[in-house]
Amino acid sequence: MKRQTVLCGAVWLMLSAIAAKLLGAVFRIPLTAMLGGTGMGYYSCAYGIFLPVFALSVTGINAAVAALTASALAKEDAEQAFGIERTAKRMFRIAGLCGSILLFFLAKPLCRYLLHNPQAEPAVRMFAPAVWFCCESAVLRGLYEGRQNMIPTAVSQTAEGIARLFCGLLLSSLVLHHPVQALRFFPSGTAVEAAAAAAAVLGVTISAGAGTGILLLFRIPERRRFRRIPLSSERRREYRHMLSALLIPVSAASLVTNLTTLIDLGTCLRGLSGAVLGNPAAFGLSPDSAAAEADALANFYYGAYTGLAVTVFNLVPAVTNMLGKAVLPAFAEQAAQNHTAQMQKHAEDVLRRTAFLAVPAGLGVMILANPILQFLFASRELETEIASPALSLLGIALIFTALSCPLFSMMQASGHAGDAVTAMLYGAGVKLAGNLLLIPKMQLRGAALSTLLCYLTIFLGSRYLFCRRTGLQLRLGAACGRALFAGLCCSAAAGTLYRKLAVLPQRPALLLSIAGGGVVYLLLMLLPVSKAVSPAD
Repeated sequence: MKRQTVLCGAVWLMLSAIAAKLLGAVFRIPLTAMLGGTGMGYYSCAYGIFLPVFALSVTGINAAVAALTASALAKEDAEQAFGIERTAKRMFRIAGLCGSILLFFLAKPLCRYLLHNPQAEPAVRMFAPAVWFCCESAVLRGLYEGRQNMIPTAVSQTAEGIARLFCGLLLSSLVLHHPVQALRFFPSGTAVEAAAAAAAVLGVTISAGAGTGILLLFRIPERRRFRRIPLSSERRREYRHMLSALLIPVSAASLVTNLTTLIDLGTCLRGLSGAVLGNPAAFGLSPDSAAAEADALANFYYGAYTGLAVTVFNLVPAVTNMLGKAVLPAFAEQAAQNHTAQMQKHAEDVLRRTAFLAVPAGLGVMILANPILQFLFASRELETEIASPALSLLGIALIFTALSCPLFSMMQASGHAGDAVTAMLYGAGVKLAGNLLLIPKMQLRGAALSTLLCYLTIFLGSRYLFCRRTGLQLRLGAACGRALFAGLCCSAAAGTLYRKLAVLPQRPALLLSIAGGGVVYLLLMLLPVSKAVSPAD
């Protein structure tokens, strides 16, 4: 019965995660079409500032509260469970309120001096209330999950996605269609695009509030029995220490996984501004106007990169990551029993399945980057032209990103989660060095190339550490070789077919090309490997 409960909870979480990813993509694509490169630059800067807080609350607080609640209930100590509940609520409500206040008042210096993007200030301030909502919802989700009730988390995640989609797009659209009335609510000198980005961020904040409200609607049946039990200051101190001891390492690991986004935030705008000032003619500017236009143009390029190229780049790993999460329980059981042969087979199987999806998708994005962006963002021709070379490189990076996820899950399952953090830190170092060296010379292609080198380093490093720790030998040729050959043929067929169908309208031509490439890929993957390997033949 317990296994069925765990399986049911996992299914709920998986379905809600898929729904959240799909709703997030549906939100980002039309939002980018509405805001363009300039508006998405402001939005991406605000989201990048908010990202560490989001990672801290969603991963760290949630995991700490859930683990301690589950541990207390496993010992049948319901009084301790509700003591942890009250301590966590008070502790993180205060932390969330302080975070909201700090983000609101530090928005101006952050945007002016750290990001060199003063127009992003309204968007950053709109994110401030979301800090409190995220802390509150993380505590509530942890409490429910600690009681093995995954339904509130699943429902709230889906509600957040729906609210973000409708509120964000609606508010941003209202600002763009009624700029005179909308700008009265913003400081003088605020650009329409900056106000529209701030309105979209307000929609995200409203969605965080909606998710918190959904969680508050659920009731924990046993809580009323213990709500009047007083907690001594010593017990509160003990619970705070327990929460902090779990929160800090989990949050640190979560922040490491978001380092590439933070590095882009801290270096892309500076690097692009330097590129504009270093060679203004390449950007269509005269030396006299370059100084005045450098920051605005850098924001436009950064918005095109994050709004178009990175949005498409994130779609496939959002799906393949589910394979990595699914492998964790079975691999953990095999590792605990030291079944080396089964571990070897399981590891290669999950890499083979991940490669089956990721390789053709990545190579297809590399070949058809420009048509894909034209299909998704038909009204943004200039942004598409700017972002498509970067997306071609990100298509290759997509493969290594997807293949790294199951390795991380298997490291965690075999008790070597710290090695995954080590590999990510190596990749982050490569990303930082690549951005500093390549962006001033190659602009957005430099940012994409540094991302490719980053995830290649992460994949190779994690594979090396995984094999060294477990004693397994991951044969990449056996696991990914066939998918690579079929993927190359698939992408070549899709690219050739797209050129042959140039007489058709762009969207039908692209869809037919993708379908044709998919048929080639499936035929090559489904053909028997070789009958010569069987002695009977």
